[in-house]
Amino acid sequence: MNTEKVKTSIKRFFSNPNTLTFFLVIGLVIVVYFIYNYTVSRAISPVTIPYSTKMLTSKTQITNDAIGTVKISGSFVTLSGNGLIQSKAKILNQYVAEGYQIPQNSFFYKEAIVDENQVSKTSFTDLPDNYSIYNLPVNFHSTYGCSIMPGNYIDLYFKAKDTDSPGSKIIFELFIKSIQVYKVVDKEGVDVFSYADGDKEPVPKYIYFAVPNEIFELLRKAEKVPKGSIEIIPVPRNAGYSENPEETTIANEAVENFILSQTEYIAD
Repeated sequence: MNTEKVKTSIKRFFSNPNTLTFFLVIGLVIVVYFIYNYTVSRAISPVTIPYSTKMLTSKTQITNDAIGTVKISGSFVTLSGNGLIQSKAKILNQYVAEGYQIPQNSFFYKEAIVDENQVSKTSFTDLPDNYSIYNLPVNFHSTYGCSIMPGNYIDLYFKAKDTDSPGSKIIFELFIKSIQVYKVVDKEGVDVFSYADGDKEPVPKYIYFAVPNEIFELLRKAEKVPKGSIEIIPVPRNAGYSENPEETTIANEAVENFILSQTEYIAD
């Protein structure tokens, strides 16, 4: 056999556009097959995940007897996102974060787990400079069934009667926006989210949050305004509002002026 002819034939074969297209298609099919097979196998293959064997309340240390493991589908893990903890070692001897409780038979998530240094901090340890803590009186209904939780960012609305207008018209306006909740307590000062399951129904009495000093003074003045029957109403927002908080600011200058018009500043 003529070697040169064979080489020429092979060269022509591989330089043919149709041949190259054929091999590219075959290669692509093989790649797609392996990717699909890997994805399906991962979704079907069980993954061992730790879960809570009993109710764990706020600031409770997570001991070995409180952790069980169960095998679940990989697809569930994928859908749960990066927050689901998959390793028992990352939970053992850690603590439940303040404001959280982990029900029996629930999985563990990163935001609900802290170490000893974090749990030992008080709610006000990280208070920014020139901020003050304000405690807003609330009840079960005004917290939307106790759905306002520590860490949430909320808005405050202002409700009052304008006694200077004919018929005493109602004022209802956004007052202060983007306020981070520090904690929610009952009348005895106990965190309502620290109740063990079945202990008692949470009855919130105060929401604690931090605001700039000038806003703190304005809120305190609003409490003492002699007319208008002022009411400060907390309004929760969605998860995105808390994940991307804005600066805490007064949202309505007219409301601010309404309060200041009924108070007096004493110069030094």
